[in-house]
Amino acid sequence: MIKAPGEVRDMVEVVVSEFEPHLWSEGMTPFEVLISTVLSQKTERRGTRRAFLHLKKGLGINPTALARADEDAIAELIKPAGLYRSKAPKIKAIALSVLELYGGDLTAVLELPEQEARVRLMALPGVGPKTADVVLSFVARKAVLPVDVHIFRIAERWHAVGKEARYEEVRAALESAVPPEMRLAAHLALIEFGREICVARKPKCSICMVNAVCPSAFTF
Repeated sequence: MIKAPGEVRDMVEVVVSEFEPHLWSEGMTPFEVLISTVLSQKTERRGTRRAFLHLKKGLGINPTALARADEDAIAELIKPAGLYRSKAPKIKAIALSVLELYGGDLTAVLELPEQEARVRLMALPGVGPKTADVVLSFVARKAVLPVDVHIFRIAERWHAVGKEARYEEVRAALESAVPPEMRLAAHLALIEFGREICVARKPKCSICMVNAVCPSAFTF
C-alpha cells in the first residue's frame, strides 16, 4: 500500500532533523554545478570531486575552455569519475551548446519559470531530468526535489511509490509530500540517509530513526 503524503512528510522531517545539509555547490558557477552533476553520474562522491578538481586545474570549467578542449584531454582529467570515455564527449557537447545557445552563460535560462528552465536544460546534450533538477534546485533555488539512486531506493522502501516507479513519478510523489521550502534540505538529507543507513545491501534497520514506521524495516 502506498503511504499517504503526510506520512512520507513525517518520515522526511525525521531524516532532515538527523542529517545536517552540506551544500556542496557553494561558490560554484551554474556551469560548474552542471558539469559536476554530469561527472557524478554513477560515481561515488570522492571520485566526482577529484575529477572536478583535475578538470578545473587542467583545463578550466567554463564553456569556452571545454568547447575548445580535445575530448581525450577531458577524458584523461576526469578518469576518477569513471565512465570517462562517455562523459568526456558529453561534457564537450554541453559546453558547445551553452556557448552557441546562451553565449556561455546559463543565468538567463535559470531565471525563467521552473518548467521552461527545465525544458531548456534538458535540451542540452546528455542532460536528463535529475541533472536538470539539481541545477534548478542548487543554483536557481527552484522548489524541486532531485531524485538520485539513493532517493529512488528510499522512496520504494518507504512505499512512497510503487515498485518500478520512474523518475517523474518518484519526484512528483516526494514533492507532494515535502513542502517547497524543505525540498533542498530533504534532497541532501535523504542522500546522506541512503549512504549511511538505508544502504543498498543490508540496510541498517536496527539504528534507523524511522524503523518504527518504515514498511520495509527488518525485511532484508
